Amino acid sequence: MAGVKPDVDHDAVASLLEGHFDEPVSRLKPIEGGHVARTFSFAVGDAEYVVRFNRHMGANFEKEAFIAGRYASPAVPIPRIVHLGRFGDIRYAVSEKVPGSSLDALPPAEVAALVPALLDTLDAVHAADVAATMGFGVIGDDGNGLSSSWRDHLASVREPGPDWDFYGGWQALFETSFLDRAAFDQLYGRMADLLPFCPEHRFLVHGSFGFGNVLAAGRKITAVLDWIDAAYGDFLYDVAWLDFWSAGMDVAGIFRRHYADRGVAVPGYDERLRCYEGFIGLDASRFYAKAGDERSYRWLWDRLRELDLDGA
Repeated sequence: MAGVKPDVDHDAVASLLEGHFDEPVSRLKPIEGGHVARTFSFAVGDAEYVVRFNRHMGANFEKEAFIAGRYASPAVPIPRIVHLGRFGDIRYAVSEKVPGSSLDALPPAEVAALVPALLDTLDAVHAADVAATMGFGVIGDDGNGLSSSWRDHLASVREPGPDWDFYGGWQALFETSFLDRAAFDQLYGRMADLLPFCPEHRFLVHGSFGFGNVLAAGRKITAVLDWIDAAYGDFLYDVAWLDFWSAGMDVAGIFRRHYADRGVAVPGYDERLRCYEGFIGLDASRFYAKAGDERSYRWLWDRLRELDLDGA
């Protein structure tokens, strides 16, 4: 597979957007970044928007619209989705553009100054009331989890998945790509050994709470983006994600002190983080193999070795 993002023509996108607004669309330009969505920014009059295009996946932009409608608040700022639709076999969503820069574009000193706001925002995500929903793991378009338990969701990373899903037939990559079956199975074994430490708690989990998905202006978080991986499960998964992808920053230590200061008991903290980081490594390894991104795949396994999770 040459890539994951769908190919969309600039002029066709402009024509599509013109059908949604009474005024002309202007300043349409691509936004770089992200691994799955093809993204453009544009303006209509004085208002600014973003449009994203995704291939069909197990959960789509309908899921993000549900999450924005149910869980957005001043403490969890989520851009409002104003249009959903299909562009051939590609799905798209038009959202209001929010001011701010992604944290991964800011200098380290500014990111450090934003840590208190980052902690508060993630606490607010995990404090969301999920009682009206059911299930665990990845949230479907109807707002319910697709798995019967949190541990089942984690264990399913080795399963083939349905043909229509993004990962449908992914196990063929062991034969057709650089995806290493022995390394994958060793890492899966490390993760599986840690599953008994993982509680069957149902919190709202962002699923990819990294610096690229958080916008800030000054000392304020202005938006939490990209909820396509959102799930119901253990809140520590989001800490593990941030720790995994923020090499050089002691995320695990920052959150350990944060929970201690707030009197939040987190039994099995280290084991749960390592379990979730193992899952993240497994999922990312098959993603990079499917995308044909061997450079990122090699970086990933270097990072797993740093975390003592490569199975060696």
